[in-house]
Amino acid sequence: MAAKDKVSTASPFDLLLPYQRSWVLDTSRFKIWLKSRQIGGSLAAAFEVVADAIASGSDWIILSAGERQALEFMEKVHRVGQIFCDGIEQKTGKPYRPETKASQIRFPNGARILALPANASTARGYSANLVLDEFAFHENPEEIWRAVYPIITNPLRGELKLRVISTPSGMNNKFYELWNGAPDFKRHKTSVYDAVDQGLALDIDELKSNLSDPDGWAQEFECQFMEHAAQVFPMDLIRTVEDSGASFGPWETKTPHPLFVGIDIGRRKDLTVCWTLERVGGVLWTREILVLENMPYPEQEEILAERLQRARYAAIDSTGLGGPISEHLAKRIGDYKLDAVNFTNDRKRELFSRAKKAFQSQKVRIPANGKLRDDLASIQRIVTPQGLVKFIAARTRDGHADRATALALAMHAAEKIPDGMGISEQSPARVGENRRRHRPMRTRFATAWRG
Repeated sequence: MAAKDKVSTASPFDLLLPYQRSWVLDTSRFKIWLKSRQIGGSLAAAFEVVADAIASGSDWIILSAGERQALEFMEKVHRVGQIFCDGIEQKTGKPYRPETKASQIRFPNGARILALPANASTARGYSANLVLDEFAFHENPEEIWRAVYPIITNPLRGELKLRVISTPSGMNNKFYELWNGAPDFKRHKTSVYDAVDQGLALDIDELKSNLSDPDGWAQEFECQFMEHAAQVFPMDLIRTVEDSGASFGPWETKTPHPLFVGIDIGRRKDLTVCWTLERVGGVLWTREILVLENMPYPEQEEILAERLQRARYAAIDSTGLGGPISEHLAKRIGDYKLDAVNFTNDRKRELFSRAKKAFQSQKVRIPANGKLRDDLASIQRIVTPQGLVKFIAARTRDGHADRATALALAMHAAEKIPDGMGISEQSPARVGENRRRHRPMRTRFATAWRG
C-alpha cells in the first residue's frame, strides 16, 4: 500500500489514547468528565465537537472559565478541524475548507463551533450543543447552570447535548454536586495514573516532585475532591498545634537552644511581623510574635536587628520595600545568617506547603488565640484554570496574613539549620564591631502582639 493510501485511510481517532476515544465515542446526550490535568482532556473534547459538527451539521458552544481559556480551546478546535477537513479532501478529492476566526469555526455544511468566556447572559443567548469546560472554575457556576439547563432540556429546541468537563476544585461548587448527584449523566473519570497506564507519555514522579503540594496533587492529578482544598490551614489543624507553653512574648530569656526568626515586612497598611521560634527536642516553640505598626522603617530596622542578632538563622521578606531593609540588616548582622526571600508564587507554595507539613507532623507550637487562628485560616490555596497553584489571603483590618507569613518564614529558617547543626560564623572581631556600631534602640512602637 502506498504512503498516500495509508494517510487517506487512517482515522483521526487513531491519534487519541483509549480514555480520550472513550469520551469522544460516547454518544450519550449528557456526559460529565472528572479528569486530571495535563492528560489532553480539552483535545478530546475538541475532537468530539468537530466530529459531531461535521457529521451532523450541529452547532456547538464551548463556555470556558475566561476569555484566554476560550481562545486556547478554540486553538485545539482549529487544529482538529484541519485534520478532519484534510481527511475529507483526501477521500473526496474536493476542497473542504472551513471559515475560521479566533473564537469560532464554521464548516462548509453550515455547522459552527463557538468558544466564549462563561457567563449567564452568554449562556442564554444561544441554542446549541454545549460544553462547560473546566466548570469547577467558572465564575458564578450556579447562575450559569440555571441559564443553560432549561435551554438544553427544552424539547422545542431538539435533543441538544451537554458536556461537563473539569478538574475538581473542592466540594463547594456545582461541578461537585453534578458529579455526585446528577442521575442522567454518563460518567467518565481519568486520573493521571489512568492516563499513563493507557499510554500517556508523562513522568509522574517528576511531575509530583515539582508540585510539592500533597493536597494539590491529590486534587489536580488524582481527581480527589478535597474538603479543605482551598484552605491551607483548616481550623481543626490549627488547634492541634496550639499549646499554653507557646508565648506571644516578649522573649528576653537566655537559652541554650537555637532561635529562628521570620520577618514579614509590611507595605502600606500591612503590619511588619517578627516571629521567633525556639527549637527544643525537635519541636519549634513560639517564643515571641512581635508586631511593628505605624513605625518608620529606620526605627523598624533597629528593633529587627536586635532580634536577628540573637537568632541562629533568620528569613526575611525581601519583596518590594522589604528589599532595602533586608539588605541593610544583612550588612549589620551578616548575610551568613539571613536568608532574603523574594515572594514569587513558587516560593509562597514552598513556604506554606512546608509549614502545613510541620503542622500535620506536630513539629511546631503556637499560642491559642482567635485572631491568630483567623490569620492562618485566611490563607487560601487556589488553582487557576491553567493549573497554576497560587496562595492568596484576603486583606482585613487586622492585616494581610502577615503573622502567618512571618511564621512560615521562621519555619523556613529553621529548616535551613537541621537540629544539632551550627552555621559558619563571622569572626568574633567583626561580630563585636557590628554590635558596637549598631546598638539596638527600644521604642514604644514595638509591642508583643496579644490579639
